[in-house]
Amino acid sequence: MSDLPEFLRKSASRRLDEFCRKAALHPDNPRRLNYRITGLQVHLFEIRTGPGKAATARELPMAQLRFSPELNQWSLHHQNGSHWQLYLNAGPTLELDKLLTAISQDPLRFFWHD
Repeated sequence: MSDLPEFLRKSASRRLDEFCRKAALHPDNPRRLNYRITGLQVHLFEIRTGPGKAATARELPMAQLRFSPELNQWSLHHQNGSHWQLYLNAGPTLELDKLLTAISQDPLRFFWHD
């Protein structure tokens, strides 16, 4: 399995850190988000903690961003049951920020769990 080139990994991490920070500061519905970069994929997830002192945190998958080195493009995927499916409302792009904007706006409610 290939890994993201180092400069691309650092750039993606900066953008994702900012995306997660903004979600936590949202005035109406703050969310605790995090991500994991594995190979050529970014797994974005929400961290939820149940009620009570002994509550454990669980990760709710939100989105998957995949980088294609052949096309030098990112694509956005949403979870459909037990598998990931291409999100058709945002085509592959060179700009990761466009896909993060699509996740933020989410008019079809594929990414944000209530």
